[in-house]
Amino acid sequence: MMANQKATQQTPPADIEGEGNRTADRRYREGVEKSVKAGKIKEHAEEAARALDGPEGDELREAEEAARRGQPS
Repeated sequence: MMANQKATQQTPPADIEGEGNRTADRRYREGVEKSVKAGKIKEHAEEAARALDGPEGDELREAEEAARRGQPS
């Protein structure tokens, strides 16, 4: 490798984990646990149902389908 090529290569910062991001996974799981313990499952389910029945329902369903196909919405 040439010296100038080596100088242009950069190592990503240590706080960027990429795919399989353990920090994001931990935060998500903690949020779910907190929500369950707070007893807000029914409240969140009703809110989601209202959103699906509301003006954004089509957009939400399209995003869900795109996610199932592994495509960005």
